[in-house]
Amino acid sequence: MLELNADLRFYIFNGKTNMRGGYMRMCATVREEMGCDPRDTRNVYVFINRRCTIVRMLHYERGFYVLYEKRPEQGRFKRPVYDSRSGKYKISYADLVCLTEGLQRTEIRLPEACDDGSKY
Repeated sequence: MLELNADLRFYIFNGKTNMRGGYMRMCATVREEMGCDPRDTRNVYVFINRRCTIVRMLHYERGFYVLYEKRPEQGRFKRPVYDSRSGKYKISYADLVCLTEGLQRTEIRLPEACDDGSKY
């Protein structure tokens, strides 16, 4: 079954991406530019084109490469902020969902526990 979930690690490629290439070109980019193994089943590699109108995700599971692609009917994706200290950045599954759905994530505070141990 094809599945992306919160147990996976998501990495966004921060270089120029030629979206005309297929999964083999993306695998070469992961190896050569990101210094990672595209066959690591724990990782999903995210590529965003220059105009931010296409997002592709490369994942390896059960001996097969899986390539996901998302294109909005209108508008563009918002590119996340790049951390120059690490050289590449990892995003959470929740952040990936926000990126591909055009949402902005804000901090949510949960209610503190009461003296009796209940949440309310």
